[in-house]
Amino acid sequence: MLDELCKSHLTIRNAVYTTSQQLQPLKSLQKLLIKEITRAERKIRRSKSILRTCDTAQAQEASTALQERIEQYRHLAYTWRCFGDAIAFLFMDKFALKQTLFNTHNVNAKQDAGFIADKEGLSKEWSIMENLLDKGIPALLTDITNTIRHGDVCIMIGPDPHLIEIKSGKFDGRGRRQRNSIRELLNFFETDEAEGLRGFEKIRRITHDTSEVVYVDAMNDCIREAMRSGTAWRSPEEGLYYVAITAGDVSIENILVELGVTQPMAFSLNEVKARRAWSPYSPFTLSIRNCRALFGFIWGEIYIAVFYEPDALQRLAECRGYKLEFQPSESEIAFELTRLGDGRQIRVASQMFFRLAFDFTSPAWILCVAIENLNRHEIMV
Repeated sequence: MLDELCKSHLTIRNAVYTTSQQLQPLKSLQKLLIKEITRAERKIRRSKSILRTCDTAQAQEASTALQERIEQYRHLAYTWRCFGDAIAFLFMDKFALKQTLFNTHNVNAKQDAGFIADKEGLSKEWSIMENLLDKGIPALLTDITNTIRHGDVCIMIGPDPHLIEIKSGKFDGRGRRQRNSIRELLNFFETDEAEGLRGFEKIRRITHDTSEVVYVDAMNDCIREAMRSGTAWRSPEEGLYYVAITAGDVSIENILVELGVTQPMAFSLNEVKARRAWSPYSPFTLSIRNCRALFGFIWGEIYIAVFYEPDALQRLAECRGYKLEFQPSESEIAFELTRLGDGRQIRVASQMFFRLAFDFTSPAWILCVAIENLNRHEIMV
């Protein structure tokens, strides 16, 4: 269903008028995701119910097995929502979608909606979403995504999400806060600036002069070769390496020695997936294009890692007249860039820099954007 939607989404996005028939794959996929997410949630509840009846003194082994099963069902529900994320990132701008993950009053991720099984307003939300699709308007239930944590239904016309909060009866205090947060986001998307959003004094959104450079094709090519030979690597840019492994007896250390890489930054995509911490980046369900490869990555049969040598970016910055200093790994700032001519500086957030691993973005492009923003007297956030 996602493949079908990928093939038709450009036609849908560029059409002056969209028919309900064109949006049928979008409706069918959401229906399936609701079914599978709620199925996983019911199994979590059932397992928890059984767990409460276990006598810890006599059934420790059974209790441990149940806790592991609950964790597996949680991961399953998360994975299904990654397909919901794929819908959102297919239709809308990933930099705009980033804002929908976080609270509007601080930099923390907003708490997710929790279980949708037996949710009181789900039928009404589905009815409204279905009605929009029937009118030829692309729409998405936010509860079937990991990233969109504001509103109940998202209208996907244009690059920015249009969020709708659906309530039955009067708004209580929580409902008013949710409504106000959505208003803040929509105002930011409309005006490209905001004061106090996510705790920042002022945020401005600026179009990049240079189109983003991504190496998704190189990553997929690397995975295809690994599925044939057991291991593969690609280096689409100096200092940047993609590694894919399907054979169980392959050592990452040996591969790095073969590549001549000594002290790289390392990103294990499998580990981030296992921690359910992929958002707000483009979901792997959209990046990994081969269905069999995607299935293998989801279930741990394919290991994918990204390595980057920071010296490569420092050399590139120096060639352009800048000094680049990386910050400690635990910092929210990835690096500080100083223009050698006048000492002016700009800091690039780790979240932006980490796109080199999870969005397969070119590090050189990230540096280019930092230089653009420095020249505009802007700070990247």
